[in-house]
Amino acid sequence: MPYASRHIALGIVAVLAITISAAPITAQTPRDTVSFDVDTTMAASMNTAVQWTDLKAEGFNPGAKLAVIHGNPAGTGDYTVRLQFPDGYRFPVHWHPKAEHVTVLTGSFILGMGGTVNASAEKTYGPGDFLYLPARHPHFGGAKGVTTIQLHGMGPFTINLGVPPK
Repeated sequence: MPYASRHIALGIVAVLAITISAAPITAQTPRDTVSFDVDTTMAASMNTAVQWTDLKAEGFNPGAKLAVIHGNPAGTGDYTVRLQFPDGYRFPVHWHPKAEHVTVLTGSFILGMGGTVNASAEKTYGPGDFLYLPARHPHFGGAKGVTTIQLHGMGPFTINLGVPPK
């Protein structure tokens, strides 16, 4: 590489390093949540900062909890939420208008695909297991042991009971 080109490349690297190190960093509470300049997409949530609320969805029994990790599930962009189910929890046949990406964090997540509850269609997934649920595919299931899943998708996040209209 010619001498002048090397100096230009080193100058660019130096400017980038200074720019990155000068980006404002704020923390809501130490070691809980760290977010960077509003114009960036980096965000981090510590498990100790997760705020759980009751999941309120038609046809779902009380006991399930919801925590918004990132984004706005009611909006049109991407979101990440966690759902926590108590031991023995069951959820009815329902569907979502958009695809979901699910990772089991704790416990045993039970899921069956189809328009009617059918125990023989259910499979059990454990921590680290990943599921992709296509849009408009009805499913049902529950939890064995206290179970937490992390769900990511594009909003709005909507729960519709039953099977989707054709």
